[in-house]
Amino acid sequence: MTEPQASVAAARYTEQIVTKKTVWLSEKLFSLTITRPPGFQFLPGQFARLGLAVDPTTPLTPSEWRAYSMVSAQNANELEFFSVVVPDGKFSPAMARLRLGDSLWINKTVFGFLTLESFSDGEDLWLLATGTGLSAYLSMLRDPATFKRFKRIVLVHGVRHASELAYRNELLALMAQHKTQLIYLPSTTQEPLTLDLSPSLSATKLEPARLTTLLASGQLEQRSDLVLDPGRSRVMLCGNPAMVTEMRALLAQRGFAAGRRGIAGNLAVENYW
Repeated sequence: MTEPQASVAAARYTEQIVTKKTVWLSEKLFSLTITRPPGFQFLPGQFARLGLAVDPTTPLTPSEWRAYSMVSAQNANELEFFSVVVPDGKFSPAMARLRLGDSLWINKTVFGFLTLESFSDGEDLWLLATGTGLSAYLSMLRDPATFKRFKRIVLVHGVRHASELAYRNELLALMAQHKTQLIYLPSTTQEPLTLDLSPSLSATKLEPARLTTLLASGQLEQRSDLVLDPGRSRVMLCGNPAMVTEMRALLAQRGFAAGRRGIAGNLAVENYW
């Protein structure tokens, strides 16, 4: 890389160091914590582009980039990211192999509009996610300001199997801390839930179901004991693009829509794999 090219690259991204690694499900789900670049700012729900030097001919230069939401609290000293391993992918398997002390590059620019700033005030906040789409919401729930703004918060996390419910202990602890204000509703599609996984549910509501099925059938509102009301509810969707598309259509039938032309809406969406 020539000197001018190196200067341009340095202006766009910075090399950081892995300080912590958590494996939630072997060979599938993991989280990495890295050092935080000086002056790096973001809003809960935004994402950054992470880079890896996967080209052996340029071992000191990132050659592959992927977008990841910050899991960290807005004022945390380090940055945390949650990832799924795509077996044949060029990025996530290499990222999963990183160890403490290894390098991970991060673009200095943040992106995304899945933030609470996109909403006007409301009473109920619904955070609906599948898989690693949970990432953006963790940052919001780690921010005390979120709990000051909404009377009730419903977090719904859809996965195939219960073993994929990452961050569950932290979320259960948050639910205990905020009592009736936070409702954590994990949802599985391939096996029934258990009461210890979702203590807010009754024993008759633990059957497996897709989020779209829960919404269309009314079970989502039954499980939360809240009504999805466009006037007082603010809804976020983050996860599998097919889920986001289906849920958005179902919610549109009930009066939910994203903001436009400077007008705040009651729905915000982000595709996330």
